[in-house]
Amino acid sequence: MVKRALLATALLATAVAAAEVGGAGSSAVAPLIQDWAKEYKTFTEVEVNYQAVGSGAGVRMVGQRMVDFGATDAPLRPEKLQKEKLMQFPIAAFGAVFAYNLPGVERLRLSTEAVCGIFSGRILYWDNPVIKRDNPDAELPHLPVLVVVRADKSGTTYTVTSYLVKACGDQLRFKKPSKKPRWGLRNLVAAKGNAGVAAVVQKKEGTIGYVEYTYAVKGGLKVAVLQNRDGNFVEPSLKGFQEALKYADWGPENGFYADLTYQPGPETWPIVGATWALVPEDRRERSKKVLEFFNWSYTFGDPLAVKLHYAPLPEDVKREVRSVWVEYYAGGAEE
Repeated sequence: MVKRALLATALLATAVAAAEVGGAGSSAVAPLIQDWAKEYKTFTEVEVNYQAVGSGAGVRMVGQRMVDFGATDAPLRPEKLQKEKLMQFPIAAFGAVFAYNLPGVERLRLSTEAVCGIFSGRILYWDNPVIKRDNPDAELPHLPVLVVVRADKSGTTYTVTSYLVKACGDQLRFKKPSKKPRWGLRNLVAAKGNAGVAAVVQKKEGTIGYVEYTYAVKGGLKVAVLQNRDGNFVEPSLKGFQEALKYADWGPENGFYADLTYQPGPETWPIVGATWALVPEDRRERSKKVLEFFNWSYTFGDPLAVKLHYAPLPEDVKREVRSVWVEYYAGGAEE
């Protein structure tokens, strides 16, 4: 199995390297980067190849210089960036949602208490009184709750666990956000990538799994209405994702890290994350091609981001990121 995995990684790196710009990482942002790449090639004739291998693999591959850029939903700390000689900046924000498969239940409201009950293992059946309380008109079946999580090291998992830690606290087996936590649940099934989780939920009754919102929309999955930090039940929406951005404190001193989960606001969606690009600082000419692609995306890519249900970055954040790019090139980094 290990040899197969190494071979698969080597083949992937070869395929990515064949493009003029190669990237890998977060599956959450993959639909956006891949669609940006198609448009970018139309206007510039430059090919950008991006593979959705998960945030953990993306960090590893760019760290080993197997790709020109990585993408992660779990940003690296400044000391890690310095050690790996990487530049980090945000790409876009996204909403993670709980997709579910319950026959006959077209609208499911999950309170924070219900979510914490499911992910702590206290709620094991869908007709539990805590869930029924907020869904009085729904015919909730006496089906076991089957929780679908990511099998790989995942930035989407990092975002969801960040929300769960804030919302549920000591009720959980894990105490801090993680790309691959020890869930401590018996009613668990794991799948690789956002697409893998969506596929399991789509096929198996009684499941609930977390995915980036675009995957739920594309897969025609039913998505739970959630209670936010202000106590309001809200639908996932671009507006709800953008509300979370108001509370972000972006800055170059910490690699533009921003905490977007479980933010206040009457309409704010509670599970919002961002994806960050990781670009080598010691490969000046290669990295210039990467930054040209993201500069084009910052300039022309917002309408496509909105169409795919991603929240574009605020203009002041883009300006600050661009100032870091200018400083990088002014510093004369060498290959």
